[in-house]
Amino acid sequence: MLSHIIIGLALIVLPIVILLYLKDRSLSKMLAVVTMALSWILLYPAGKLYMTFYPATKNVIKAGGWPWAHDILMETKEHWGILIPIIATVAAGLVLTGKSKESKKWWVLLLVVAALLGIFGRIIKIGALR
Repeated sequence: MLSHIIIGLALIVLPIVILLYLKDRSLSKMLAVVTMALSWILLYPAGKLYMTFYPATKNVIKAGGWPWAHDILMETKEHWGILIPIIATVAAGLVLTGKSKESKKWWVLLLVVAALLGIFGRIIKIGALR
C-alpha cells in the first residue's frame, strides 16, 4: 500500500507546482485535473488500509508510548482525509473555469491539509514504536 504514501506526497508537491505555474493556463489546467484525480484515487488505498489493517493498527498505536497519537491525530487524519478530494475538486474547478486567482487559497489549503496529514501519520508511527 505504498501508493497511499506516494499519492499523498504528490498531493503535497502538485499544489506547489500549480501555484508556481498558475499563469500558464494549459499546464495549470492539466496539473489541476491530475491533482483532482489523484485526490479521489487516494481514497481507494486509504480505504483499503483502513478496512484491512485498522483494527490491529489501532491496538498497536494505543499500546505504544503515545496512545494519544491515536485518540487525537489518527481520528483527525480519518476525518480531514475525506476533505482532500473536495478541496482539490473545488480548486481544480476554479482553475478550469478561468478563476485561477480565486483558486490560490484552495491550493494552499490542499497543501497545508495534505502536509499536516503526512506529519500526523509520521507522529502516529513514531508513537506506536515508542
